[in-house]
Amino acid sequence: IVGLVGPNGAGKTTLLEALAGLIQRDGGQISVLGHDPATSPVQVRSQLGFASPTQPVFDLRVQELINLVSGYYPTWDASLAEDIRRRFDLDPKQRASKLSLGQGTRLRLLLAMAFRPKVLLLDEPTSGLDLGARHTLMEVVLEFVETGETAIVLSSHLLSDVERLSERLLVLNRGQVVRDGTTDELVGDEQTLEEALVVWGAA
Repeated sequence: IVGLVGPNGAGKTTLLEALAGLIQRDGGQISVLGHDPATSPVQVRSQLGFASPTQPVFDLRVQELINLVSGYYPTWDASLAEDIRRRFDLDPKQRASKLSLGQGTRLRLLLAMAFRPKVLLLDEPTSGLDLGARHTLMEVVLEFVETGETAIVLSSHLLSDVERLSERLLVLNRGQVVRDGTTDELVGDEQTLEEALVVWGAA
């Protein structure tokens, strides 16, 4: 799990969306599992999950949307999708447009995880979630990592969650990488991630 942190406007969401092939980059190179997301979008998106609270979804009932999205992924795991749906307490008959912010976030997480991607990008995954839902999310993320099959890049303003989950940190400021290393090396035991960001001028 790589934690992507830095101040507002540092480029975190832009980087994640570029990795997912959702925006056109104006320079540089990107390789995701050996493919450029700009020129090989199908090869990338078939192996990459992306979840953001602002990501648009069709206004269908939850179960209808799950059924629709499952058809795009040969690796879709229906039992995993149902397990996450139950753990996130999502009503299968509720329409997407009627979901609260937290419920919508949970639905997007389910859709990003249920096909067991090799790379999972999470942009503010705890947005709108209460403490119980945040705890469930962290459980699910850690279970993904334990399989050894999925790499996760996590960006969140809840720095305590990033610090707790991440093995490695990538610190951005004004579009530049200012720190890159293991969480233990960069933060240590004497300070929190928040305190470290202030020291680095990247808070």
